[in-house]
Parts: sequence; structure tokens; C-alpha cells
Amino acid sequence: MYLPDGTNGTEISYLDGTKDYIPKRLCWVLDDLLFHLRSSTGILTRQSRTMLGKNARRVPLVLKKEFSLVPVKGRQKIGEYDTATGYIVLHHAEKIIHTDGRTQVQFTGGTSVQVYDNPRTLADKIRTAENLLTQMDVEDKTS
Repeated sequence: MYLPDGTNGTEISYLDGTKDYIPKRLCWVLDDLLFHLRSSTGILTRQSRTMLGKNARRVPLVLKKEFSLVPVKGRQKIGEYDTATGYIVLHHAEKIIHTDGRTQVQFTGGTSVQVYDNPRTLADKIRTAENLLTQMDVEDKTS
């Protein structure tokens, strides 16, 4: 989200429909969250890129089955270098709805959020996250 002064901020939407607005970039919020969970975006990104076998830019962050983050375009870009990345929690995404040229993700509990990915791209990202989760589960069982 953009703050009133034009800088970047982060919006966190909850299943009950409430929202928190944090006056920090998403990368800062993720780093803080992952520090709390004793992990690192750098480690997760490297793991995802290794598992995907390519140098992907926006990769799923798979922490555990109940908390896997799928990257989405969270807002319209206003600048050339604006990544406009957001994340949805895979475990809570129920359905992708595409009507009137808009894509929405519907979550458990009935809430939804508009994203700016086309439905096919979003479905591919969700499949990628599910595949990563499966690969991680297999690796955990063989360790």
C-alpha cells in the first residue's frame, strides 16, 4: 500500500475482515515476522529458488504447512521499479474468482482480497507453493 506521503507501507488483512496498517515496507515486515519465527527471508528465498531450479524473483515462502506465503501483485504499480508484491497465506485461500476483469482470492471465513495477477498466473503460483510444500514434506520424512 502507499502511505499518504507516497512512501511504501504494508497492509495486513485478517480472516475476520480487520486490517492493520504498518508504515514500513513489506520486506521489513517479513524480516521482522521471520525473526520472530526464527527464520530468514534470505534462507527461504534460497531454498525456494533451489527447489524451483531457476532464479525466480518472486518465490513462495514456505515456512510450514499452515503458513506458506504465495507472492501476488498486491497493488497497481505506479513506477517502473515498483514491485507491488504482496503475499497471501496458502492454507487460507479457498478460491480464485475472476469477474469483470478483476481477480480476487476468497479465503476461509468469507473474506476476499483483490490482486492484480491474472487468474492463470495466480493459479500457477499457488501450484508452485503446493509443490514446494510437498517437496519439503518429502525431504523432512527422508531426513
